Amino acid sequence: MYGGPWHEFMTLLVTSILPANLSELSANAERAWAGRTDAIEVRIDRFADDFGELAAYLRVHQDKTWIVTCRSTKEGGQSPDRAGKRAAKLSKSVGDSGVFVDFEFADWVDSDEARTELLGALANSTGDAARLILSAHDFGNDSTGKMALPAKLPDMLAVSETACAKIAYKVDHIADSFAALDAIREGGQRVSAMAMGEAGLWTRVLAGKLGAFATYCALDAESATAPGQLTLEEMVNRYRWHDLTEATRVFGVIGDPVGHSMGPLLFNRWFAEAGIDAVYLPLLVGRSDDGLRRFLDGCMKRPWLDLGGLSVTIPHKTAALEWIGDGADAMATGIGAINTLCFDRETVTGCNTDSYAAVASLVDALGCDRSDLSGVTVDILGAGGAARAIMHGLDELGCAMTVFGRSEAKTSALAEAHRAKAKAWEERARRSGDILINCTNLGMWPNLDESPMSPDQPRRAGGSARSLHGCRLVFDLVYHPLETKLLRDAKAAGANVLTGLDMFIRQASMQFELWTGKQPDRELGRELITHPGAPGLAGEIQKRSESRQ
Repeated sequence: MYGGPWHEFMTLLVTSILPANLSELSANAERAWAGRTDAIEVRIDRFADDFGELAAYLRVHQDKTWIVTCRSTKEGGQSPDRAGKRAAKLSKSVGDSGVFVDFEFADWVDSDEARTELLGALANSTGDAARLILSAHDFGNDSTGKMALPAKLPDMLAVSETACAKIAYKVDHIADSFAALDAIREGGQRVSAMAMGEAGLWTRVLAGKLGAFATYCALDAESATAPGQLTLEEMVNRYRWHDLTEATRVFGVIGDPVGHSMGPLLFNRWFAEAGIDAVYLPLLVGRSDDGLRRFLDGCMKRPWLDLGGLSVTIPHKTAALEWIGDGADAMATGIGAINTLCFDRETVTGCNTDSYAAVASLVDALGCDRSDLSGVTVDILGAGGAARAIMHGLDELGCAMTVFGRSEAKTSALAEAHRAKAKAWEERARRSGDILINCTNLGMWPNLDESPMSPDQPRRAGGSARSLHGCRLVFDLVYHPLETKLLRDAKAAGANVLTGLDMFIRQASMQFELWTGKQPDRELGRELITHPGAPGLAGEIQKRSESRQ
């Protein structure tokens, strides 16, 4: 660690507010304190009221922790002012209230005027000595420039023994966020380091576990001040910020996309109910196999992350199997895909809970025994990891399967492995099976108007197109939204339907038991996801889905 008098601090959960006036600040600050924020960052980029009145307000509320900044446009803010003028505004806003002052490191170095102004303001503050945060932000696409930010930390912290440093840079791939985690690990309670964007989400949530000075969130979804910034409600409730510790084990779902996943809502509630010190995160890994390997190899090099397990989703179920090699169990090897990784110190194992969950859901929906599925004709849409798992289970039951896929080679190989017929994707409208199973992500939120099948058209004499006509059951593995366009069209065609929710809950509960040795409450999980008033992601996505239907 770089040292400094920050050992008395727990990592601060800071809510950023960009008020236009004192009234707006006061109202939003009350909301933030009620939402259990630890501190508030007051962004005065567009503040129109008297800065002396702001200083008086902060002085009255000295029992709270405040950070004041005036962010320049070149570093993602809204202030067009030169460095000296921004420093003067900060000086007037701080007064003698003893708040933290955040100022861009580049301007601190380049502007004697700004530096003199701020040093004078900090010298007049009450309480602790100079409460200075020096910051650097990079919103660009130049990866070389972004990776240079962590290297600036020693110089930023050398300005003062009491100074704190904050860096934030935008990432497109999660592997580039390791630099932020490493910076926190090395700098500890004098450093805030965040990778902005969806791929950097975990750097915000894990800041407390790793002992950072602070992490930043938004008051609500409409007021985010940086890409990928979570809301206060999400940090406190979905990711249980105030319950996380240095010993928190880390779990998550890897894939692309992952923003739709109900996994964080489900697993974090299950962890809380079981009294387990753990957190489950959506980890956007991107679509390339090389990116997946970079991420997993990076995790293995950092045992201090305390990675416990990962759910694997589209498109990485087969690539993850290749990465783990001999660590996969017999079923996963037979399927040719995994959906679960289990980490135990230096050992990683992989398995597949999709196959059992899919077959169990299908049997329940049909109200039959497993043996009754022998000889039943099933059409499979897609030839990815999910299709592999389901076909493995149905093959064991003796189902007669036809798989429709875009890649001729991939589809043929999958069909041959499971005694099935292979057909081109363009032929899917002429399917003829008793059961249709969608193993693609077509129709997944937010693409609610998509479907892998066209609605039935009136049959003409001699016509051969069936589309959804004649299905005994249509099973869609997509569970967001709970009723996809495919299922709505299937109902209209007279077919029974099965959503992906039951399968999702079943496979997730098996993962939870593998990781913790405890059985979760599946009914609680179902209630969390299906209840219209469900908090967090579930409620958000359900409302959005309903508004578009």
